[in-house]
Amino acid sequence: MTYYLIDYENTGENGLEGISELGNNDQVVIFYSDNADKMSFGLHQKLQACYASIEFRKITIGKKNALDFQLAAYLGYLMAKEENGVFCIVSKDLGYEVLLDFWKGKNIRLIDSIAAVLEESAKERRQMEEELRQLVDEEDLQLVMRCMSYGRNKQVVNNMLVKQFGSERAGELYKKIKPLLKEKKGK
Repeated sequence: MTYYLIDYENTGENGLEGISELGNNDQVVIFYSDNADKMSFGLHQKLQACYASIEFRKITIGKKNALDFQLAAYLGYLMAKEENGVFCIVSKDLGYEVLLDFWKGKNIRLIDSIAAVLEESAKERRQMEEELRQLVDEEDLQLVMRCMSYGRNKQVVNNMLVKQFGSERAGELYKKIKPLLKEKKGK
């Protein structure tokens, strides 16, 4: 699951660009306050059409950086609850970099809009596809890509390959693609 924690005071509607591309494996949490509690009809329609789970968290203001502290606390809660989650803080506030330093090695990022992650993901996917074309047959390409994308670790990727191709063929494919799995945990 990917979590997008939106600092709506900081980004406004711009932080939600790309929300219509999210799927039911994504969760968006919009942190807003009395200082930023309005949205356009266009954004309202995008939110209604979005497949992601959307949650609104109204923040009590009155203290400096109140929204930032509450977003950071909620991030910690989500990280404890969802160990394998991906967490994106959507804000232009560079003060959140302190959180990234603190959680170094965890799957957490600071971005300025949802669209930024989606564009990056599409670029990574195209790059992975090009590398895979050199290693596997064209008829296997899409299934192998799916296994690599959805497998959280090397063991899961291997299991998915076995399910799709059988043990012998999966073993051959896994040996070919293993160098591309260096970012995933496991052997």
